[in-house]
Amino acid sequence: MTASAQPNAQQPLAGVKIIELSTMITCAVAAMMLSAQGAEVIKVEPPVIGDPGRLIGTQKNGVSAFFHNCNRGKRSLAIDLKTQTGRDAVMRLAADADVLLHNYRPGVMDKLGLGSETLRAANERLIYLGVSGFGTTGPMSANAAYDHVIQGLSGITAMQGRDSEMKYINTLICDKITAYTVAQAATAALLARASTGKGQHIDISMLQANLAFMWPDGMMHKTIEDKDGVIDMPPISDYYQTLDLRDGSIALAPLQDHHWNAILPMLGYPELLEDPRFNSMGGRLMHMDDVMEILRQPRTDHSVADALEILMAADVPCAPCIARDDLKSHPQIEAIDALETYKTPLHGALTVPRPPARFEGENASQAAPSPALGEHSRSILETLGYSSEDIDALIADGSVAGS
Repeated sequence: MTASAQPNAQQPLAGVKIIELSTMITCAVAAMMLSAQGAEVIKVEPPVIGDPGRLIGTQKNGVSAFFHNCNRGKRSLAIDLKTQTGRDAVMRLAADADVLLHNYRPGVMDKLGLGSETLRAANERLIYLGVSGFGTTGPMSANAAYDHVIQGLSGITAMQGRDSEMKYINTLICDKITAYTVAQAATAALLARASTGKGQHIDISMLQANLAFMWPDGMMHKTIEDKDGVIDMPPISDYYQTLDLRDGSIALAPLQDHHWNAILPMLGYPELLEDPRFNSMGGRLMHMDDVMEILRQPRTDHSVADALEILMAADVPCAPCIARDDLKSHPQIEAIDALETYKTPLHGALTVPRPPARFEGENASQAAPSPALGEHSRSILETLGYSSEDIDALIADGSVAGS
């Protein structure tokens, strides 16, 4: 740990040093979350193009907003790990690091001489966390994996189409779920180390993280193996349905009887108030296809605003479905101050979400730039004992990117 940085309520990970060797999202987002809670994060990237995430999506001055959204508050060391100098630099970094994160395929770090046993032999307090797509064993362990590939194998695509039609979720959900799993595991290992004095090796696969995420509701009908006395019902998520009105849509979750006492007349079905299919939760659960049909075919012509007024008066959990262009100006998002706008040298003005955890009730900020490729290479290498002449030579031969 960095002695000069002391943890406090808002920065509980201050003093923790994290080395991130990764590309794209999973480890990057996990490390950024830990940085928001005070950790120092050094991102080690290839020297030519760096993390390929730098090139994805809307860009300004050669750095994408996508990369910024995954890498705020970090320092960048751009160095070639295929060179002995690159490997030596990582070994020096790891010698006093608290956590090392990587998402290389199983076996790659060992081939580079940067495997868990090697680095933890030199630093027994190191928490070494490797992320793979499919795990470290089995017929697919060496395969490449990206988010939508894991969506397929984890059952998430099946959940979207009731098993008969496979559909993606249009966000990189598997990457981000794994990122949260990585952040939780790293902090749990730090807590364990406070008692044992020793780090540990942790393996996390995207596949297993997303199976665990999907299972509670997505496999609720497949969990009980002893079928005697079982009443089969499909997952509730099979019946997620927006209420589509003439000027927009509403997301709603009407679970209680009094919710339906308001919804049925609002949609033009007052005659169904006493219908046993709709007047109890058990009836509705047994006849969800009928329930969904009513939501899909309202007989009335309410606007979103009118419908929300009726639904909220009945305490129905609901909200308007808003376009992404309207997120920044929605009054509830403004009321909780969930977003912050600030300026960086590379991008100018940016709007990003604040870290969601409010320690001691205080709204946090991560109004930090994302690093330019190799922006901190020189200062990091100097700290590791490399001379200015050595660094100049490494930059000249392409082993290091920086100035």
